[in-house]
Amino acid sequence: MEKQSEIQRIFDGINPVRRFSKGEIIYYQGDTAGSFYYIKKGSVRVYMTSPDGIERTLNTASRGEVIGEAAFFDKMPRVSSASALSGCELVVIDEQKLLSLIHESPRLALEILKIQASRVRQLSDQLDVMTFLKADGRIARLLLQNISVENGKEVVSLTHEEIAGNVGVNRVTVSKILIRLKKEGIISTEYRKIVVKDRKKLEEQAQG
Repeated sequence: MEKQSEIQRIFDGINPVRRFSKGEIIYYQGDTAGSFYYIKKGSVRVYMTSPDGIERTLNTASRGEVIGEAAFFDKMPRVSSASALSGCELVVIDEQKLLSLIHESPRLALEILKIQASRVRQLSDQLDVMTFLKADGRIARLLLQNISVENGKEVVSLTHEEIAGNVGVNRVTVSKILIRLKKEGIISTEYRKIVVKDRKKLEEQAQG
């Protein structure tokens, strides 16, 4: 069994929780952040919206992760929105509750700092990918990062819209690139899934 982090150990024991239905907005870009959230159940999409309405997915978070903590700590407006990808149960952590929890377990503060460092590294990696890789390389890399094994197959459960939002291109571009990868025998498609047929060639594509 995977060892729980201090964050999971403490936050899993907190009740009550706030429940969100699939598609429901948890917080909006531009909001003032009086709290952050721990995901006790379900998964969440974190995304930014440009002035002309184009959305870009920054991250998908699931059980055991926290979201919305950056704006909570720097007291600036939120730079992203979050919505429930499934039915969710979230623990709401405000300043008073956090101080109380850190008083009980000082190690919690260190783990939160580690999360912040990981976020910075993740955003830096995303910037590198957006800057130096072409669209086909970015898509290949995203597919590799989201592979899971089902019935002996390597599959990716991302929609064209989710891929487009993650790599910063439109859905037409995603469709064209996936069609090419399919013709080259690198992937195949099933209902709501992409099957990776040749991982080595996909890795070559991800190198740009």
